Amino acid sequence: MDTSLAVDTLEVDEEDEQKHDEEIVGQTAGAVTCYPIGIISDQYFGSRRKPFVFFACFCLGMGNIALLSCTTLQQMIWVCILLGAANGMYLTMDTSLAVDTLEVDEEDEQKHDEETPEGGGEKSLHSHDGAAQLLGVWGVFGFIGSALGPLIGGMTLLVLGKKDAGPTQFYSMKGYEGVFLLSAFYFLCSSLSLLFVRKKG
Repeated sequence: MDTSLAVDTLEVDEEDEQKHDEEIVGQTAGAVTCYPIGIISDQYFGSRRKPFVFFACFCLGMGNIALLSCTTLQQMIWVCILLGAANGMYLTMDTSLAVDTLEVDEEDEQKHDEETPEGGGEKSLHSHDGAAQLLGVWGVFGFIGSALGPLIGGMTLLVLGKKDAGPTQFYSMKGYEGVFLLSAFYFLCSSLSLLFVRKKG
């Protein structure tokens, strides 16, 4: 997406753009961010995850909007670094928050063990097996979003951007505006969904 945006809006030819691959830059920034963010969260924020997810969603939303105002390839690269770093923070804290939310409460587990006859009864969702199952369900829904995102974004780009595209463009600016604003809206929804998470996070 960033590749075609650079070629279409910045008048950069594909050969020059490939020398500054924004995807690789963003992924590298994300990989560098993951480990220190986890340490900072555990050591200095009492294992709180929500503030980092909120901040990551804010950076990701603003980064998608900022891509639309880039006038040079260098500006776009810096925005992609921001997006990559924020995405690394988001993925790290998102998974950690899910694990923390599904963490087995010792009192509930002890109470369940006392109420369940030895050798009988079904496993409670408070058990380790139940938590693992719920984490698996959470992962499946994450993959559904990853599958639907490119489909919806691609259709949006095609419908809005192909009609007014110039002879040397893949898509018009209108198409990119639709895609990146939609992406920013998704991150807003993601941050608002944290309001339904009951754990301290």
